[in-house]
Amino acid sequence: PVERRAVAGVSGVGRVVAGGIGPRAAARAARDLLNDRPRCLLAAGFCGALDPELRAADVVVADTVVDGASGESFPADPELLAAAAGHRGTLCSTPRVIADREVRDALPGIAVDMESAAAARAAREAGVPFLAVRAVTDAAHHRMPDLSGAIDLHGELAPADVARHLARNPSDLLPTARLGFASARASRALRRAVAHVVENA
Repeated sequence: PVERRAVAGVSGVGRVVAGGIGPRAAARAARDLLNDRPRCLLAAGFCGALDPELRAADVVVADTVVDGASGESFPADPELLAAAAGHRGTLCSTPRVIADREVRDALPGIAVDMESAAAARAAREAGVPFLAVRAVTDAAHHRMPDLSGAIDLHGELAPADVARHLARNPSDLLPTARLGFASARASRALRRAVAHVVENA
């Protein structure tokens, strides 16, 4: 995945696991990492903007992660938070892609993802300091294609299923292409953001 390639080359970063898409994949990856008893757990990846001021490749540093399904909240570790650079605020984690604009607008926080709450919960249960750092791939006014049906059991997008989805939903072609271009920019921003945490923590 793009996020793993962005983070894996950062000097000083320990073991990197590509968790996949969604809370189940994130929880599985977090537990795998936590078995090694790391000094901290950093959830690094992409997010969608809820704050209209955020643009593609902006970095979001979550001072709090909120589980959009349960309402449970997970505050960031203060030392890790102090070492990070980016837009600070609440990151809302949802169990699936939120394509509906009205539902998305009602979510709390400045950005949304699908994995950080699951990773934060695993870190809290293990007593390990946690921080979520995310790079924006889609602005608040952009329509997000719902590719949930193309996610396989490992939390990865299955190319054949994506192609079938786009063939059935041609209106998703442009948003999907835009997402791809934004991901390239966001990955570079994510790499810089993770390096900043590692250098200053």
